[in-house]
Amino acid sequence: MPITLADVKQAQPQWFTRENKRFFNDVSYRVLHGKASHKPFLVRATYAWTDMFGGPKRLHYRINPLDPDTLHIQPLVDQEFKDLGEVKDWLKDN
Repeated sequence: MPITLADVKQAQPQWFTRENKRFFNDVSYRVLHGKASHKPFLVRATYAWTDMFGGPKRLHYRINPLDPDTLHIQPLVDQEFKDLGEVKDWLKDN
């Protein structure tokens, strides 16, 4: 059975607190799976750090791999994505 966002929230509730969401300027979360590997990933729509140095806030997407056994959220992948379409394209190869 595929891993869901509810599963991840249950495994790591501290990640999804209102304070954490506000600190990182996250807008929404979803769990998507790689097409090639079937591995789970946490996909975050976020404004995080885009308004530094006077720049405008910019919504973008970031991906954190999930450990499939523990559901622990792993460090971000290096790439930043401008929209969900780019995320889904990346997931085709991962």
